[in-house]
Amino acid sequence: MTSSSAPPSLSARLARQGLLAAARRGVPAERLCEDVGLRWSELNGPEARIPYAVLDDILERAVALTGDDNLGLHMAGMDVMDADDPASLVILTSAHLREAMARGCRYQRVWGDGERFVVEETPRGVRMRFTPVGPAWRPAHRHLTEVALVQLAQGLRVFTGADIRPLRARFNHAAPADLREHEALFGCPLEFNAPASDLEFSAGDADRPFVHADALLNAVFEHQARRALERLPVTDTLTDRVREQVRRTLAGGDFSFAAVALALRVPSRTLQRQLAAEGRTYEGIVEALRRELSQGYLQRRMSIAEVSFLLGYADPVAFHRAFNRWWNTSPEAFRRAQAAGG
Repeated sequence: MTSSSAPPSLSARLARQGLLAAARRGVPAERLCEDVGLRWSELNGPEARIPYAVLDDILERAVALTGDDNLGLHMAGMDVMDADDPASLVILTSAHLREAMARGCRYQRVWGDGERFVVEETPRGVRMRFTPVGPAWRPAHRHLTEVALVQLAQGLRVFTGADIRPLRARFNHAAPADLREHEALFGCPLEFNAPASDLEFSAGDADRPFVHADALLNAVFEHQARRALERLPVTDTLTDRVREQVRRTLAGGDFSFAAVALALRVPSRTLQRQLAAEGRTYEGIVEALRRELSQGYLQRRMSIAEVSFLLGYADPVAFHRAFNRWWNTSPEAFRRAQAAGG
């Protein structure tokens, strides 16, 4: 594994999907590549990667030239499975959706740098949240979000052999003028201008067996996925370092912004500026970490007061308010639902 200060990058697979979707609408892939300073041949290798900003440029240029306002939805059907992608094969051979989502998050860096996918337990089941990478929102991020969520929804139907529909699909971007394609592809209630972009599935559907589940093959593909991760350059972002420092000091320590900056030996203003360049804020990192840890703590035999302390809250009332904001339910109700099997 080598170290690198290069900008965050991802597999060229999504770029190929976008270019092929544009080509179906009359815009040659080679022309689009030239517009952003690439050659089509540079995108065809199984380990080819490009900066996220270049992918954003490709997708925005493709929309401008084709007039295809639903490019992300149309990209989803361009490339279902890649035999050279061990992380996708890990998902294909998983036991069920809940396991597949967890493993997909574990190996997501094979597809691209950054924590884009996060699995969250809910009182009704489980959901996968998607957040595009970048210091600021771009029009391309709508299409990246929609292709990610459509592929998850369609993939579950293929992997289970059942016509499974999400409980809900949320998008943090505005609703397009025409929702007919979204309604047909997702087949569930849609919510736009939401706090996050995610798909939620029932507990029963999350545990439905995959038709290609195979523990032996899954172990082989996991080994290959780990090897693929090891070959990637190290990209220890400032966000990662802040998150780890907060995790170490959350329970009973000083995890204030000033204390974290001091521990990382980065001036406060510099830390704030560099986090913004990564598209993050200190408050957002703390919030996301608390939300992630809260589920695991509540599934253990801990009192609400203990969970509140471990998450760094001064009193349980503040934890209750935060938990209700995250999950639209109380910690006690969440715990009862988990004990009852979802």
